[in-house]
Amino acid sequence: MTIGATNGKEPDHIDDGDLKTLDELRGAWKDMHKAKLSLNQAATVEGVMTELSVVRQQLEMTHEQLRRLIGMYQTLKVEFDQYRLQRITDLNVRVNGGSTTPEDIDGDLG
Repeated sequence: MTIGATNGKEPDHIDDGDLKTLDELRGAWKDMHKAKLSLNQAATVEGVMTELSVVRQQLEMTHEQLRRLIGMYQTLKVEFDQYRLQRITDLNVRVNGGSTTPEDIDGDLG
């Protein structure tokens, strides 16, 4: 194994023109570092956009669940109010022997 430039037949051959000075290597390193930072920044922005899209989808799913819960609540409230009116009518008949027609009930649920 040899160190340094080879005679051109080996796969790791380096021509003298390819050799860089220390200052050139520092400049190349700075350029590579800048490119790496911009690549990371672009990847970060893309990642944030993807995450934002996921959060939007989750928010839409949450809104749909909330709409369903509101619908269930409204249905249950209507059914409970109907049950309550029926119970008032039944108790009125048992206790007072009163009328069972809806027109005779004042509909006051309070």
